[in-house]
Amino acid sequence: MSKRLQSLDVLRSVAIILVLVAHIILGYGAPSSLAPLQLGGVGVDLFFVLSGWLLGSQLFKEITDTGNIEIRRFWYRRWIRTMPAYYAVLGAISVQQMLTKESWSFPIDYLFFVQNYNQPFEIFHISWSLAVEEQFYLIIAPAIFYIWRFSANKRLAILLIALLTPSIFRYFGLYENEYQTHVRIDGCVAGVTLAYIRSQHSLFWQALTRYCLPIFIMSTILFFLYFLQRYIPISWLSDPGMLERALIFSGWVLFAINLANKSFWNIYGSYYIATRSYSLYLLHPEAIAIVNRLNIELNFLFYFIAVFIISLIFAEILYRTIEMPFLRIKSKITPSTSAQKALKSEQ
Repeated sequence: MSKRLQSLDVLRSVAIILVLVAHIILGYGAPSSLAPLQLGGVGVDLFFVLSGWLLGSQLFKEITDTGNIEIRRFWYRRWIRTMPAYYAVLGAISVQQMLTKESWSFPIDYLFFVQNYNQPFEIFHISWSLAVEEQFYLIIAPAIFYIWRFSANKRLAILLIALLTPSIFRYFGLYENEYQTHVRIDGCVAGVTLAYIRSQHSLFWQALTRYCLPIFIMSTILFFLYFLQRYIPISWLSDPGMLERALIFSGWVLFAINLANKSFWNIYGSYYIATRSYSLYLLHPEAIAIVNRLNIELNFLFYFIAVFIISLIFAEILYRTIEMPFLRIKSKITPSTSAQKALKSEQ
């Protein structure tokens, strides 16, 4: 079994808790005193950066050591990891819709992860981010294999252009909704770019490593200022754009990687929350819906606790019945030798 980095598990836990807080507040009716905290939905962007970092690290290790990427094997492993739980939840939601709606037809686009290009969402709204991730999986391995024909500096330039491209699309309004992948993939590309710098630009990486603490401090201060300005408006600050979020969370990942052996990462429960984070993400909207159907007057703290506990119960069931069996299958579809080394050092 590959060794996991506790520091990255802490970041995964932070990401899912940010998302849960944002959505639970929305489910509670978003009272004015709590509404600003809905900015926590940017936890999705932290997931994107983590995904880009981990997959980028694996792929750069593989192609550096072997000169090749086993693309189909990469896809199989990603699909086995993500699709079973997704389809299980999608199936349950579809059955619920058929039983409660007089006329309802299954939205085929959800089967192929293209629902983020088809608005409005009929069901399963949070699945837009899963569509972005799956489309990212399709692109990233072939893209890295293709750009490897260029020099190291040109590859970095290509990645930086790719990082800026979603901002260009947004600036010129070349999108129909903000969930479309070509304007929402900033975090994934930022994570990949950070992984590439460590893999191929040692001097640049050493400089980033040297300043990882001040980078983390500045990015964290800015992150909390974004929340503060929602309560106390700051004239020169507004909600962070998607590129800003990607850069802020890249600073967090940089810090977590370079100070991974520090004892302050030993936070009780972070491993548990991190390993259940995917199931928690998939099922917490259903927990919110259940608590809302109870029609019981609760203050926010008890409302939050109720939703969180139900979410954990649902997530544990999904994790043990669907995720774990397929994780065992995934472990048998081993990546190449070089990719295995990367996984052992980065997970």
